[in-house]
Amino acid sequence: MTKISLTPLILVATTILSTAAPIAPINAGAYNFTDTSARISFKDISNNETGFRIEHVQNGNAVLTTELSTDPTSMGYKYVNLTGLNPSTLYTIDIIAFDDNGSSTALRKSFRTLAALNIPTAPINAGATDIAGSTTSKRLSWLDTANNELGFKIYNGGVLLDTIPANAMPNEYAYSSLTGLNACSLYTVDIVAYNGDGESDKLTKSFITPGCTSAAVIPSAPSSLGVYNNTDTSVRLSFMDTANNEEGFRVMYTNTDTNATDTLTLPRNRFHQEYNYTDIPGLVPDTLYSLTVEAYNGAGEGVSDVKHFRTLP
Repeated sequence: MTKISLTPLILVATTILSTAAPIAPINAGAYNFTDTSARISFKDISNNETGFRIEHVQNGNAVLTTELSTDPTSMGYKYVNLTGLNPSTLYTIDIIAFDDNGSSTALRKSFRTLAALNIPTAPINAGATDIAGSTTSKRLSWLDTANNELGFKIYNGGVLLDTIPANAMPNEYAYSSLTGLNACSLYTVDIVAYNGDGESDKLTKSFITPGCTSAAVIPSAPSSLGVYNNTDTSVRLSFMDTANNEEGFRVMYTNTDTNATDTLTLPRNRFHQEYNYTDIPGLVPDTLYSLTVEAYNGAGEGVSDVKHFRTLP
């Protein structure tokens, strides 16, 4: 009886397997559409691909993206985000697995991107003025830069304070009178233009309502001066606001070698009993400075204790 060796057959089979191109993926999906992007999913059923190529059929099979496999033996669902697409456009894509031996057949999928959003441009140049006789209201103003808004919304910490219609033309000022506020309080509001497609970027404005202690009283001096983040030409200053009637602050710092004094003027933008911060630039390296901070209004100044610091060499 003649014996047949299986070795050549095994070698032939191994050669055929090792030179086979990957198997095509299956179960294509498309979702999370925007006007310029989509998310694609498909199931990888091959265990030898180098990666996947996504081609745009309507554009002569131009490659939209190539995703390399970090673990070719790992099968299952894969996900790819397509970006830079055109709005309101039908896309037909081919998803192809490939390796050094060639490419699989194509898995085809079609989808359409959404229409481009027409969100208004953000307002600019916010202002805030007192309303005579009221400590619980403020009048806001801003320049309308859009021509497609339905109106404007004003938020405080994400809470809607007011909605007004678009009654100003582009490049004209719009106004809102906020009521029911707390007296002598700091507010930071966001003003947005909106329409059916969404809201513009935020225009932020901070203001303090009237009703604080009369300006005839000299403000109490800032306290707890701290100097840190020293460099050769700058430091960062912090101090506690102990008053509730100041118009602002003056930071005065003196080069002890030359006795030259410079001044920074800061607005009041915190509640009393809160810390204020500012950077002091333009200093001389390896120099000892003395520093004071004063809170001021029309009646005078409350001056802090002296703080010394030295810049780095």
